[in-house]
Amino acid sequence: MNRERGHPVRATVTCIKGTCNAGHKVGDVLEVSARNTAGMCGYLYHAAHPAILMLQFGGSVPWGAADVVELQCPDTLNLLTVELRRVSEEAPAEARPAPAVRLGRVVAKVGGEDG
Repeated sequence: MNRERGHPVRATVTCIKGTCNAGHKVGDVLEVSARNTAGMCGYLYHAAHPAILMLQFGGSVPWGAADVVELQCPDTLNLLTVELRRVSEEAPAEARPAPAVRLGRVVAKVGGEDG
């Protein structure tokens, strides 16, 4: 299979309020793309797909950081939060911290760690 075009995107489960019915756990890391769910639950992947496409192909939201998006699963009773991060091939992700931009039911956070 050919290498996926664009930038790699890493999805990290950062929070679960309740129990994820798909078995995801806090700390799970998945290498996702426009064509690869990497085992991500279909409901979560459906919600994340537009942001995955944006990150993979170099886009960004006009109000926030270019490399990170944080969003929630549509299961509001067992709310799972996932961070999607565009992985730069020049430097490791840890060397390039970027504030999260939240999409969906949460207000966007554009500043640094302290807001």
